[in-house]
Amino acid sequence: MTTTEIAATNRAFEEAVRKGDIDRLAYLYTTDAMALPPGGPIVKGRDAIKDLWGGVIRDMALRDVQLQTLDLEISGETACEVGEARLTLEPPSSEPTTVTVKYMVAWKKAAGRWLLHRDIWNAKG
Repeated sequence: MTTTEIAATNRAFEEAVRKGDIDRLAYLYTTDAMALPPGGPIVKGRDAIKDLWGGVIRDMALRDVQLQTLDLEISGETACEVGEARLTLEPPSSEPTTVTVKYMVAWKKAAGRWLLHRDIWNAKG
């Protein structure tokens, strides 16, 4: 069941990006989560992560994301996922473009649901 639950959270993440719903995106993280975006500082806490994704959606014109889990290891109330994400960017001054990144998420079960606890990604090279 855990694999299905984490996959469902990933689908909710994708849908929130498509809708530009940064409140929902932030809610998919633990309250003390950390995001480690490429080339930037560590972002701590749900509110700061909400601001991070709001900036990515606005400034990079992120319109879609497709997450693909490549490996998932589960141990009790934690899990580690490695995957690839296809990001669709639609800046107003150019044609839409797709970028593929690699990511790793440390998941934590909190309040009965699986949430992103540590989230790091960078360019697939």
